[in-house]
Amino acid sequence: MGGSSPSVTYPPPPPAPTVTQQPTQSLESQTALNEVSGAQSRLNMTLGSQLDQQNKAFFTTQDMRQTQAVGGETRATIATQGEQQRLGTVTEGEQQRLGTRVTGEESRLGTRVAGEEQRRGMITEGEQQRLGTRVTGEESRLGTRVTGEESRLGTVTAGEQQRLGTVTEGEQQRLGTRVTGEEQRRGTQTAGEETRKTDLQKIMQENYAANRNRNWAQGSYRA
Repeated sequence: MGGSSPSVTYPPPPPAPTVTQQPTQSLESQTALNEVSGAQSRLNMTLGSQLDQQNKAFFTTQDMRQTQAVGGETRATIATQGEQQRLGTVTEGEQQRLGTRVTGEESRLGTRVAGEEQRRGMITEGEQQRLGTRVTGEESRLGTRVTGEESRLGTVTAGEQQRLGTVTEGEQQRLGTRVTGEEQRRGTQTAGEETRKTDLQKIMQENYAANRNRNWAQGSYRA
């Protein structure tokens, strides 16, 4: 761009005319000398004009080349900046999508683990409740049986009707205890099923929301 100006070589001046000195200067000699001097002046003016035109054309070409070079460098710089900006935008979008994907995966994993632990807790709680109900029923029946036996042994002389009444009462008590245990187990099973349905519905809603957010982010990126 800002190079040094080339050197200009001027042509050598024409040789000076040979003038023969005469003892006396005549009119013809003076005329010839004037013509040679005029010719030399015109030649110098012509050469000077040609050199000025050459210099003007040369420096004009240099200015045009310098302007073109500056414009080319400016366009190249703008193109490079635009390319880097586009690459930065693409990289930023990729990182955002990766972050959204990782967040969604971690959220789904956390929801899945929480649901599994909750279901396990509910299963354990139900098992313990059923074991407790079963033990209570067994103890109740055992107590009723012992009570009936002691009552029958203690009231042998009360007659067959009293013994039959005691047997009937024990049977009714056992039936009532059995029905109570069955109803409790059915209620516990129904409660567990409803809770699992509710948890499954929550998980489905959260997965739907996560998929909707991911689709929205992908749609925004395509746009």
